[in-house]
Amino acid sequence: MAAPQVEQQSTSSARGVVVDGLRKLKLAALLQIIAAILAGVSAIMLLELLGSLLFPVPGHRAIGFRIIAIAGIWWIALAVVALILAIVSIYLYLLPSAKRFASWRSEEFSTPSQLMGIGYLWGAIVLLIALLIVAVSAVSLTSGIVLGGAVLVIVGGILLLIGWIGNLIYFFRLRDAFNSTLFLVAAILLIISIFVPILGFIAWILTYIEADSLEKKIATEKPAL
Repeated sequence: MAAPQVEQQSTSSARGVVVDGLRKLKLAALLQIIAAILAGVSAIMLLELLGSLLFPVPGHRAIGFRIIAIAGIWWIALAVVALILAIVSIYLYLLPSAKRFASWRSEEFSTPSQLMGIGYLWGAIVLLIALLIVAVSAVSLTSGIVLGGAVLVIVGGILLLIGWIGNLIYFFRLRDAFNSTLFLVAAILLIISIFVPILGFIAWILTYIEADSLEKKIATEKPAL
């Protein structure tokens, strides 16, 4: 790993901003990793649950239903926890980390910070409204409301895409700021993860490793921010 290039602001406050940004990014990556693991386990349980429903064991109908019910509860619980962790990762750590770097080097990090803020924040809000509309329409059986909810889902998806693009730019800017190969690889893997989702998991592992390494190195440097 190359030495971090953090010479632009030679003050202890600048060091604190960079270290705090890296620490928040590291925590965001850690929560993303845990959420991905839980989501993977949840997906496996869902497949097993569907298999039990489609191919029940002969002569064990009652036991099968009991196992299916327990598996279903665990699947829902894991999925919900994974979703909560992903939300906490983005809103409490990833976005604040980008804002910290934007306060350090505005010309480099303000654009990805703004894209992530607009995309992730408003995308989640729009999708939440869309889900509420769909839930109401399911009760009232109103096709017009269903159509409105579907439109909002599309809009929310587009906003989340904008946030994801901001995330990519953020990683590329981190690569430039710290001359970091791992941040570059993480950005590339995040792009390819559209087609191979497991690579997104690896991207966050690399992000955690690099953010942790840089945080420790900068925090223990002698004078030079």
